[in-house]
Amino acid sequence: MTDQESIKKNRTQVVIMIVALPLLVLFGAYSLIFLAQQEELRDTTNFGEFVDPPLLAGELGLTDAAGQLVDGRAFWWVWVVASECAAPCRQALGGLAQLRELLAENAAKTQLALVLKGPGALPASAVGAAHRQFRSAGEATLADGVYLVDPAGNVLLRYDFTAGAAPVAEDLQKLLKQGLQPNVPVG
Repeated sequence: MTDQESIKKNRTQVVIMIVALPLLVLFGAYSLIFLAQQEELRDTTNFGEFVDPPLLAGELGLTDAAGQLVDGRAFWWVWVVASECAAPCRQALGGLAQLRELLAENAAKTQLALVLKGPGALPASAVGAAHRQFRSAGEATLADGVYLVDPAGNVLLRYDFTAGAAPVAEDLQKLLKQGLQPNVPVG
């Protein structure tokens, strides 16, 4: 093979690569777009359903027993939200009592609270002393259920009263494993 033939062959290979590489990238991009539109690939692995539209805890107008505003920051919160703490609410609180055991070393990063909807004083006997109690009197409201709130005050996931502690703990462990830590301004 002469030098001329070798150069011609190399040029042909370079031209083929110059044409083929962008086509390959374009095919890959269209394939990813097609796969992203597949419903089964968009399903999430969490047990709770996302709160939609997104909501900040500060928008709920939460107050504690002393009437002080609470913004839901500094901890991962598990809120049991109800108009009044009737049987399903009390069962949810009882089931969530084992949450600290399920979270093990992450238990100190979480707090459990009962959030009663509407104005009025918090009843002293609504729940045990182990749970914090808040009253929600803001314009934004939540449906009855169990909610997971991040340390920045974002209300993330909602669960039915019957969900129990295991799915809440599993979702919370996943979020903690991702390194989602408090992003709370000082002061």
